Amino acid sequence: MRHVPNLQSFSSEELHDILRISAEIKASPADYHHTLSHLTMAMLFQKTSTRTRVSFEAGMTELGGHAIYVDWTTSNFVLSGIGHETAYLSRNVSFIMARLMRHDDLQTIMGASEVPVINGCDEKFHPCQALTDVLTMQENFEGDIADAHLVYVGVQNNVSNSLVTLCHKLGIQLTLATPTPDDNGESQDAYVQDIISGATPSKSPTQKRIQHTEDAKAAVQEADFVYTDTWIDMQYFNNPAHQDENDAKLKKMMPYQLNHELLKGVACKVMHDMPIHDGFEISAELARDERAIIYPQAANRMHAQKGLLVWLNEQH
Repeated sequence: MRHVPNLQSFSSEELHDILRISAEIKASPADYHHTLSHLTMAMLFQKTSTRTRVSFEAGMTELGGHAIYVDWTTSNFVLSGIGHETAYLSRNVSFIMARLMRHDDLQTIMGASEVPVINGCDEKFHPCQALTDVLTMQENFEGDIADAHLVYVGVQNNVSNSLVTLCHKLGIQLTLATPTPDDNGESQDAYVQDIISGATPSKSPTQKRIQHTEDAKAAVQEADFVYTDTWIDMQYFNNPAHQDENDAKLKKMMPYQLNHELLKGVACKVMHDMPIHDGFEISAELARDERAIIYPQAANRMHAQKGLLVWLNEQH
């Protein structure tokens, strides 16, 4: 049984296989309408969501299965031990997708579950988003995706952690154009940091494929894809207790905003995993620029996750 807490345990061959299945399902959805017939997935949410809930629920339906939405705050997960509730839940479903505040809770769920558990996002990783992003890049790049150059501009977080892992395994060139993160950041992960630092060797013997710079302007000049994400985690964005901290971060991050000035003359595709905060990590004008592929990227969440679900089901 395979869990998906992140993408670190997956081989490059397995990841290519998941992406291949995703593309095939997107191209011929009718061929897969009964693939997960009579199977049910529990969708467990601590965090708010638009794309994760809609894409997983619609995806299960289109594959012939069913999805149950479980709100953490209105379930007995708030009253009982996580392991006890998971042990029960996993005896009723074929998959569990959990979107949580803390990776530690995901580890507990995986330890108690009798079915595959998929990380739908936590503070350290967002594996389904990274699969979506590479699927989108493949659709918008001529040639081998390993020849593409992705530049991620903003803050190092759960999304960049998953992109680092996936790009490293697939040999895709990734430049992180971000401030150097604090050592105590909640998204810090030793496996990812070893890749960024070069302690974990690149798949390419002649070139370091994962790089970091604080110079966003220089980084984007040769980019095929430029990607950004929210600077402030969604659970903190509208939290008054974090207002001063948020204001300081926003001021610090303005040189990393994706806008027409930063990308002037750059022939790239613009990506954002949403939700978008106009005027913060990206300007409203650039989000609607002809170079933007943000909405097709978001729509690919369902296709990438369908591919992952079908692949996981085949592993039984």
